[in-house]
Amino acid sequence: MPVITEEIPKQGFEIVGEQVGAIVAMEIENQRTLKNLSESLGMFYERDSPYDKSEKVMINTRYDGTNFDNRTQSNANAPSTFHIDVYAHSPSKDNQRGDGISVALVKQYLGMIRYIFSSTKYKSLLLPAPTIGRVYIEQIQMYDLEANQDAKNIRMGRLVLMVQLYETQELWEATTLTGNDTGVRLAEADSGYKYELTN
Repeated sequence: MPVITEEIPKQGFEIVGEQVGAIVAMEIENQRTLKNLSESLGMFYERDSPYDKSEKVMINTRYDGTNFDNRTQSNANAPSTFHIDVYAHSPSKDNQRGDGISVALVKQYLGMIRYIFSSTKYKSLLLPAPTIGRVYIEQIQMYDLEANQDAKNIRMGRLVLMVQLYETQELWEATTLTGNDTGVRLAEADSGYKYELTN
């Protein structure tokens, strides 16, 4: 006979992963409007399917892992790692090499994401106190893809986001994300869970 009779709620690292991806989707779309960026963009959460160069720019948020420190029977400090990967592809244009344009796109989006999570406005990720102890960027890294024709002019970069969670046995809920009249929802797509903006 089970001794845990209550329904086990969604855990902190699950909530935070979805929240991180939703923040990226909402803020990046707003920046694209402000900057008048027109290249196609897809934003996903826990996507496994390979990037296709027809997508132009793709951002994928993934949960990497959690270490549980200072554990007690009822709570633990839980530093958690999230990877935000940015892929881009561009053909060569005039006197500009396609790989150079792709690198610039990846850096531009990684820079915007770094700014977002370095802002004090997101120090708690809009989650109720005291569930988040700290949010910081640990690393930005560029990667070379395999040198084959299919990967030509494709570049990828990763931002490693660290979030200090405070996990308890109690349920805590995220604040609904809204930006002016814009909300974010997580929808199922052929290539994974995709963030969509809803008006």
